[in-house]
Amino acid sequence: MTLRLLSLICLFLIADGINAADGSFSRAKMRELIDRSADPLCGIWQMGGDGATVAIIPEKASSARFDIILVDSPDMSVLPGKTIGHAVATGKSGTYDASIKSERAIGKRTHRFIISLTKEGDLEFSSYKKGRSIALWRWIPYLYRISVSDRDTRPTSADGATRLYPSNRSFRPVVL
Repeated sequence: MTLRLLSLICLFLIADGINAADGSFSRAKMRELIDRSADPLCGIWQMGGDGATVAIIPEKASSARFDIILVDSPDMSVLPGKTIGHAVATGKSGTYDASIKSERAIGKRTHRFIISLTKEGDLEFSSYKKGRSIALWRWIPYLYRISVSDRDTRPTSADGATRLYPSNRSFRPVVL
């Protein structure tokens, strides 16, 4: 009897759309939250490159903060429905400051981006780094006289995402 009751409760939680164990969302719940929001950032987006799909939905208590939730990914180590990051509206219309966490075998890492809405309604990502670093190998006087630096000539606008849902949302933010 207890086992049946427990399985019915689990089935109800899954059917309701919110998994109590990790706070993940179903696609129906995501679409409902997206339809309620008027912000042009809210929607289901497909990333270029690997083809991962994420949903950006507003947080419960704020209209300027958003959760980034993984919908589908070729990386099997991250479960769909998990919140992988957050975004915050900046002072510039259509621009958001986002952080996405990645978990690997050697530890967790936070990637920071500026997300911009383009005229076509796509997302454009520009990564940046925040923090301090110390090059301890520079303290050894004669061993490292020549420094090696990385050069990256990749365009900054190469990373982005295209909207999958809703397709009829206006792409220009409304300014009051």
